[in-house]
Amino acid sequence: MMTTTLIRLARRTHSKLLSILFPHPRLASNTDQNISEKSKAKQQGLCGEALVLASQLDGKTFRLPDLWKVFSDWPLAANPHAERLEVLVDTLLERIITNEKKLKALKQANFGRLISLWYPDAEWPELEIAAAYSVWIFVWDDEVDAGDTDVSNDEELSRAYYKKSLSTIHNLLGLDPSEEGKEQVFEDDQSLHPNMALFADVGRGMRATTDKIQRERFYRELESFMVQVGVEHVHRMRGDIPTVAKYTEIRSGSVGCAPQIAITDAMLKVRLPESIMESAAMRALWKETVVICFILNDIYSVQKEIAQASLLNLVPVMFKNCDPEKQNLDTVTQDIEIALQKAMKGFEDAAASLTEMTPDDAQVSKDTQSFINWCRYFITGVLQWSLESRRYGMAQCLQEDGSLNIVL
Repeated sequence: MMTTTLIRLARRTHSKLLSILFPHPRLASNTDQNISEKSKAKQQGLCGEALVLASQLDGKTFRLPDLWKVFSDWPLAANPHAERLEVLVDTLLERIITNEKKLKALKQANFGRLISLWYPDAEWPELEIAAAYSVWIFVWDDEVDAGDTDVSNDEELSRAYYKKSLSTIHNLLGLDPSEEGKEQVFEDDQSLHPNMALFADVGRGMRATTDKIQRERFYRELESFMVQVGVEHVHRMRGDIPTVAKYTEIRSGSVGCAPQIAITDAMLKVRLPESIMESAAMRALWKETVVICFILNDIYSVQKEIAQASLLNLVPVMFKNCDPEKQNLDTVTQDIEIALQKAMKGFEDAAASLTEMTPDDAQVSKDTQSFINWCRYFITGVLQWSLESRRYGMAQCLQEDGSLNIVL
């Protein structure tokens, strides 16, 4: 009990220090900037339901309780290679980002810290693959989602981008058919889109450490991710706001967590039987892990996304779909807490079912528990990093009791 209290106190102190060391202007002195950013967002393409919704939310405060109280029993740790990871991530970003302003912002996001929290027990060769993949997917997603690129502002260009990306991924994972007796030919790094050249590192690592079934599963999840990013992009371009259920379906794919889960066994250097990997219990574990992560990602990134002209976020979507008599952000907060509780119960039920499947094989049982525990690390890593990272600026929203007041 004392250890848990000290850990939570350390987290709170760390977040408070961030707000002191990296202060953000308070709302009272930042009104003109907020108006300017929102005006710019509207110029970037807000229309239809999204434009109306943006005006309804403008200036409102979204309040969140201290979610560490919800996850207090789940593990959180950092990899011993954390500092080395930060250097590697900066090097990877420098390879593919030429815009100095964007490069600075991405470095400040501190993706190395996130990877360290995701894989606290991984060894360096696996961390190199994880770093290349994680940087690639963040940059690839920003290319489509940030609203400041040709691809992000044109449906035809974005579709071509998805199609070419998937073709390249299929090749680099060694999944293209090859004639008998001939070696597979992989796309040359020099001919690839800069983002995809980074995925070449992932492909080489995965081909060396995984079997074809694992890589096919990884590819399917990446394909689903890109399909849903495309669907989300169309909604954003047209200003449509879907129902909460439809948004959950879309976001469960577009958040990009499922492909990360698909490489978990490789990162842990375990190989669970397909009877486990393709079981209903494992699918349920993935589903709830993804839902929890996208909820956390959405609530902490809502301020940033609205500023980038994206109302495709759980907070605005829930607000739009509220009962008119209860349409306020406090209702959204309550609904999010209920959704988190439901997903966590589903997670624990799935974990219990997986545990029951492996009573007679000590190694499989141990590896299954490692997989389940990694999913917990994945979630707490997202939570801790989202609170720390300058990408979302949550340090300025932190209150003394650990809650957050996020001005939209």
